[in-house]
Amino acid sequence: MQRLRRRLRLAGAAATAACCSVLYGAPDAAAQDLVPVRGRVLEAGAGVPVGGATIVVRGQTGGGSVTAADGTWLLLLPAGLHDLTVQHLSYAGADVRVSAGDTTGVTVRLTPRPMSLDQLVVTASRRPQQLKDVPVATEVVGRREIERSGASDLSAVLVERTGITAEGGHPVGEGLMLQGLSSERVLVLVDGQPFIGRISGGLDLSRIPAAMIERVEVVKGPQSTLYGSEAMGGVVNVITRAPEPGSVWAGRLGVTGGSHDRLDVAGNALGSIGTAAFAVDAGRRTIELVPGHAGDAGTFATRWDGGARVQWQAAPSLSWHAGVLLLDESQRWKSGALYNFTDNVQWGGRVGAAYTRGGHRLTPAVYATEFRHLSRRSTLPQPTDAASDETEVQRLAEAELLYGYAADRFALEAGVEARRESIHSDRVAGEDRVLHTVEPFAQATASGDAWSVVPGMRLSWSEQWGAHFTPRLAAMLRPTEQLALRASVGRGFRAPSFKELYMEFLNASAGSGYRVQGNPELQPETSFNVGASGEWNGERIYSRVQLFYNRFDNFIEARQASSDGGLTLYVYGNVDDGETYGAEFELGTSWRGLQAEAGYGWLAAYDRATGEVLLGRPAHSARASLTYALPFGLRSSMSATRIGATPVSRTDDAAIVNRDALTRLDLRIAQNLPRGLELAVGLDNVFDATSDGYSGHLGRQLYLSIDWSQ
Repeated sequence: MQRLRRRLRLAGAAATAACCSVLYGAPDAAAQDLVPVRGRVLEAGAGVPVGGATIVVRGQTGGGSVTAADGTWLLLLPAGLHDLTVQHLSYAGADVRVSAGDTTGVTVRLTPRPMSLDQLVVTASRRPQQLKDVPVATEVVGRREIERSGASDLSAVLVERTGITAEGGHPVGEGLMLQGLSSERVLVLVDGQPFIGRISGGLDLSRIPAAMIERVEVVKGPQSTLYGSEAMGGVVNVITRAPEPGSVWAGRLGVTGGSHDRLDVAGNALGSIGTAAFAVDAGRRTIELVPGHAGDAGTFATRWDGGARVQWQAAPSLSWHAGVLLLDESQRWKSGALYNFTDNVQWGGRVGAAYTRGGHRLTPAVYATEFRHLSRRSTLPQPTDAASDETEVQRLAEAELLYGYAADRFALEAGVEARRESIHSDRVAGEDRVLHTVEPFAQATASGDAWSVVPGMRLSWSEQWGAHFTPRLAAMLRPTEQLALRASVGRGFRAPSFKELYMEFLNASAGSGYRVQGNPELQPETSFNVGASGEWNGERIYSRVQLFYNRFDNFIEARQASSDGGLTLYVYGNVDDGETYGAEFELGTSWRGLQAEAGYGWLAAYDRATGEVLLGRPAHSARASLTYALPFGLRSSMSATRIGATPVSRTDDAAIVNRDALTRLDLRIAQNLPRGLELAVGLDNVFDATSDGYSGHLGRQLYLSIDWSQ
């Protein structure tokens, strides 16, 4: 392998020399004055090679060099001193003076930009775009940040971001809230496809392992124009590790152990054979805690996960892709004298193609997924009575046909999605229900040198609740290369769930009890949103401010309908109207191996009819992080999050009961070792901060991990 790499470097050097000889003249008397100049580009602080950086001679038009994967470069220049400029979109530029013929070589160290605008994202427009060009503000959590956090799952990754609030599920689980809209109104995608498995409206994000995530894209505010129902509060798109045709094989294996008998084992392999590329992930996670449950008495959670992706470049204009995701988990926790047990099995599969011709692109795809949920209770630490079993099976099948067109000043994304959703549940009237939906949509982009305007619309039709129209208009202005201004106005909606439509549940006991009943006459929830953001991205500092306003109507809740003989009846209805508004501020900077970030979020949420504050939404939240890397492979990081006092209930006289504010500090130190090894130790919640009623276990946790990558 080393011999092969050496040959590739020599071949690259020869090619560069040939290009330079063409640039500076043929091999005659003038060419004899050209002498080689070699160097290497490294990341400041960490000292890792920087590939893809450009090396140009100042004052010279054309020519130059590009660094190889190991950071090396070669130029042929006339004898004497030359001023070079080194540039990379992800790093601050640097100038260096070299002497042609100096055999020692020159090393250039580039400082990473606090925000990389050249990375490709897909969520904001359903097509690949550089982050700097997206019409709505998009936050990206990359692989490096995920590894630095030491998190084992998606929920632990996201709760450290500005404006994202953790929300406990029912009975357990970890969801999230965006712009004051709860987790049942936030759409979660995995590689662009819906991630199902909501229990009582909540979606447990801890089911998605961090080990298989390449990046997470978060778009806040309603995205129903592109994604339909559930996207009222925003979209979280999890992008798994993708193979590239022609790439060399690489792999990773990691083991993490820690407090509460935590043991995570995860591995993956990526590579290609001919024009086909492959990626495989597998892992197992165990811990004596349950997500969303504040306590550790009698608790445990065990998860198995696996995934595979294939990308085949059948022809220059035609590619095929397929993927599968498998999740299996078992949980136990104690409430009172009873043990509760949950077993969840989930799978999803996708097959699609992409055909391009000129500026046209056609991408058909078929997707299917299933979630099986089994809930049991017992007075013993193991299930004993089958009579307590409650089963639920959720299924989703979706076919989509997308068309895209791109020209210099205009782009169009249009498509149609047909969806079949079904449920089998002991708590649904008739036990089995099916719902069909058809949704055409279109979004256009008109752009100039420093602006873009993006109108879009979607028409959603359901056999249950009829048709719904969701338009949106977004715009971006870039007065300078560093400054971007974005604004959007649009509508969002969420269709009623199967349980809200058809639930029939009775919980009766001697002299008391309650009954919950669905309502087939429910209409979709709707929202109106206005958002604006400003973003400054310099070479060593970035800042961003986002302002938002959401007005929502017909929110669905279960309200008391009657009480007879100790049995209370609750019926779902379109009963709530409200509004949320607020602001988010972020600031980041980098200097050599040091990177620092800070963020603050302010939120106001009210019921429009009564003027009362909405529960479960903290008015203030903040975060800060500091990372430092050294050339010998040592990296240290510190992150802090603060969640302000949160209204959680009302007394009989309508007084608000607040949950105390909570501040959490996490530390992590990692050291590179020979042969691709990395050793890390971390301490989460250093000061063992806790708050009554906060979802999830927040006690101090220590962990140790070792990773191998090649």
